[in-house]
Amino acid sequence: MLLAASEITRAVDRAFFLIGGVSLLLLAGITVAMVILAVRFRRSRVRTTSQVGGHTVLEITWTVIPTIIVMWMFYVGYGGFALMRQVPKNHMVVDVTGKQWVWSFSYPKERIDASEMVVPVNTPVLVNLTAPPEDVIHSFFIPDFRVKEDARPGQASYLWFESERMGTFSILCAEFCGKDHSKMYTWLKVVSREEYEQWVEKQQMKKFRPLEVGAMMDPNNPGFGKDQLNIDGAVIFGAACVSCHGSAGDGSGLPGQARNMTILKDWKRSAKVTDIYRTLSEGIEGTQMRPYPNLTPWERIAVAHYVRSFSKEPRPEDTLEDCQAMIEEYGLDKVQAPKQTIPIERAMELLVMEAGGRALTGEDALRGVNP
Repeated sequence: MLLAASEITRAVDRAFFLIGGVSLLLLAGITVAMVILAVRFRRSRVRTTSQVGGHTVLEITWTVIPTIIVMWMFYVGYGGFALMRQVPKNHMVVDVTGKQWVWSFSYPKERIDASEMVVPVNTPVLVNLTAPPEDVIHSFFIPDFRVKEDARPGQASYLWFESERMGTFSILCAEFCGKDHSKMYTWLKVVSREEYEQWVEKQQMKKFRPLEVGAMMDPNNPGFGKDQLNIDGAVIFGAACVSCHGSAGDGSGLPGQARNMTILKDWKRSAKVTDIYRTLSEGIEGTQMRPYPNLTPWERIAVAHYVRSFSKEPRPEDTLEDCQAMIEEYGLDKVQAPKQTIPIERAMELLVMEAGGRALTGEDALRGVNP
């Protein structure tokens, strides 16, 4: 048995090897029987054989035995399939969107977005899958966990898994989805619960921390550093932009349609950080350049600094007034950290207590008792 990362992996491997093994035995047995019969009853031997009109026992045997084998194969396979569709109640949720040619991940409870998938070990993960209505079919595939499900445009589907060991695993697209299908891959990182909580906190900092003017004007601003947000514009560009713009930013990924960022005249907007930020936030109407709402303000600024480095000509610089105007335009100085969430039952109790009454119990509510 191969090294298994989860119970689903073991169930799929078990079905594969059992059904495959029986199939090989049947193939070997039938092949040997055919060879024996071919040799024994070959045409060169002069021999008269009797005509058999029927054999009830033999006919029942070769009907019942294959039926039992097929039903057993169905039972083995259905066990793994049923396990894949029965999501445990104590699961966490990750919303996954597939589009040409990148996977994006959203954590609704934590209210964060990411370009790679990070989950805690020994935790069931429900993956809700979809694709934009105008896109094509993709297939979310984690080979080490033996789970695969299509992400269909404008439709919802799901799968789940639970990793029993920590590590980094590949996420692929298993449905041919266009020119850069082979590049549509990312990583699943399974970490300890403590590491996961630290990662969530860092992602929330990226999303909810107010943007600084200094970060817009200086690509080496300490806010991007490993000790703070740990944002690398080159990594984000490689995940989200390189399939169209090429690794050198020359538009080689989508010739004739993606702009050549090494030449200033090819920019739809200017090569200022503020204009690149607007492009990443709003897209460019009439082109294949879509907005990237899953990128945080800090990540968009990091990408803007990185793509400016492709230019072989003197780049236009942002003034302090440009940066302040954009921060005010998008309200980037008013971004606040997420508020703590509490169960709805506790929220109702607090509301009642603030109103001067006592907290209602379930029996009170059924009887229609007022506080």
